[in-house]
Amino acid sequence: MGLASLLPLAWRRAQAAVPARSLAVVEKGAGRVAFYSLPEGRPLGHVPLGTQPHEMVADPAGRFAYIGGYGVKGWQFGGEGGHQLWAIDLADRKLARTIDLAPHRRWHGMRMDAKGRLYALSESDSLLARFDAPATADGPDRMIPVGGARSHYFVVKADGSRAYVADTMSGTVIMVDPDDASFAPVKQHIGQAPEGLALSPDERTLYVIDRPAGVLHALDAVTLRPRARTTLRGEAVRVVVQADGRLIVSNTADKSLTRHSPATLAEEARLALPAAAPGLNLPAGGSILYAALENDRIAIIDLAAWKITGGFATGEAPDTAVLL
Repeated sequence: MGLASLLPLAWRRAQAAVPARSLAVVEKGAGRVAFYSLPEGRPLGHVPLGTQPHEMVADPAGRFAYIGGYGVKGWQFGGEGGHQLWAIDLADRKLARTIDLAPHRRWHGMRMDAKGRLYALSESDSLLARFDAPATADGPDRMIPVGGARSHYFVVKADGSRAYVADTMSGTVIMVDPDDASFAPVKQHIGQAPEGLALSPDERTLYVIDRPAGVLHALDAVTLRPRARTTLRGEAVRVVVQADGRLIVSNTADKSLTRHSPATLAEEARLALPAAAPGLNLPAGGSILYAALENDRIAIIDLAAWKITGGFATGEAPDTAVLL
């Protein structure tokens, strides 16, 4: 008699009813999106894409994910970059379609609003594209000039009324209306090279990391006027916001995560990492963070316990991830 037959029937049924979770991970250096079981990290398959895919976002139903064809290693690097977006069928783990956006290139930032509209940012052309029905779109429904020099990363409000762009080479954050090009972009100079961005849960505060300076800024999300700032532990790259409003910062120089007060930006706690984390992936409302590490691993972090609870190896240069 097998072990399974000795277990209580109710327990076996309960276990069968719990859906298996997995993580889709963009592996930039490998040029693919890969799928791993959770929490053990067993490889489930991968989808080849192209040179240097970077940011990824999934639709609200978890049916499709969209990945920008960035095509270069980072914003500091030259090159034309890619001109496409890839749509991934998350259920079948396959490439569903490719959207050609030539001549516009270096598609990096990717976001989706509460209505399921997809937004993508062309770094080299400083253009924000919106796709109202991304599952079937052959091209953008709207393209808005951002007015930047190298527009790398952005966030968008849930209703899609405002987008906030980190324009690295000009040292500014730029606020635009993703629907109305007659709205004059609002610009706020914050330092050397802004990169990581996040909105507070009430969307009234925008948090910005000046990456090389290692400074965290809080700006008024309506006016972009500065509210507060704090010095971090050297170069930092990403910031995410917990459901309770507290901030989690990835400190690349210090190889750590730090937690910060949303009111004062003061550091409240530090967690050492085995390697720097260029990617922080926190599912909405969740307390488990999936940190993509520079040693080609995913670290699973329980934010409530403030500790690493697991992890697994990935392909080269993991970054953005989607929980399935």
